[in-house]
Amino acid sequence: MHKILLNKLRSIHSFIKAQSARTITAIAAAIGLTAIAMAFLVSSEDQNAVVLTETEIAALPPLTAIDIHRALDYDLATVASEKAAPNIIIDRIGVDLRRIPDITEKKETFFKIMLPIIARENDKVRAERENILANTKSAPKSLYQKYDVDMSDVDELLRRVDVVPASLILSQAALESGWASSRFALKGNNYFGMRTYNMDAPGMDPHQAEGFKVMIFKDISASVRAYIKNLNTHSAYKSFRKARAKMRAQDTIPSGRKLTNYLTAYSEIPEKYGARLRSMMDRNKLDRFDGVRLAED
Repeated sequence: MHKILLNKLRSIHSFIKAQSARTITAIAAAIGLTAIAMAFLVSSEDQNAVVLTETEIAALPPLTAIDIHRALDYDLATVASEKAAPNIIIDRIGVDLRRIPDITEKKETFFKIMLPIIARENDKVRAERENILANTKSAPKSLYQKYDVDMSDVDELLRRVDVVPASLILSQAALESGWASSRFALKGNNYFGMRTYNMDAPGMDPHQAEGFKVMIFKDISASVRAYIKNLNTHSAYKSFRKARAKMRAQDTIPSGRKLTNYLTAYSEIPEKYGARLRSMMDRNKLDRFDGVRLAED
């Protein structure tokens, strides 16, 4: 047992040294997928991520946000008030955030890692939407294909090409990944429990279920991108998109809190899932991050 723990400690130490030396900017390639049908290939670094037990975590030195990345010292209140997240893109966390002893700091670190990524991915969708609105009669064919919409059905295209509120993404990411401590988050950059039912595709096997694999992503950005694409295209979230479009028609910014009512298909506990997400939002005041964009350099 001691030898195994020592090896894990050495692995973690090497990983932290490597991470602190660089900022990793995720590749911003457009990836077309539906969450049910496809999975990403995993890198060797993902496969070697260390997942620890509570006892092993307690034996390790505590972490702070700047141990993960020195740029994570920015102020969340400023982001909320200015609606701009700093351009800090981290590919993967790779260390268990439970090593941050202060619960408030642990949560804030999670939000600081996720917010710039969410802002950037939503900015991409926002730019696509603005492109459509600039000339609804000649929206790019590539967008109809990407969002699986019949050509010329611009109304449906606009229902699909829209942002997902940051408060909703943050609350689901925290809930589904256990604040980035789950095996799927640490080893596969999967923060939303997204699955593939193609058993020949690469993925991680769940310990207590069968018939699917948990998808693997090359970085956190790809996970957020796929999650947004899933809500924007899958038939299970048609009511979600209609509710968001209604908010738009009323000239209202889409509310993450209200949209939790339309995610019953996301969870195996549909009658409780929305309430759990709203509780997460309320405890952490996540509504303040809706509308946040990535700050310009």
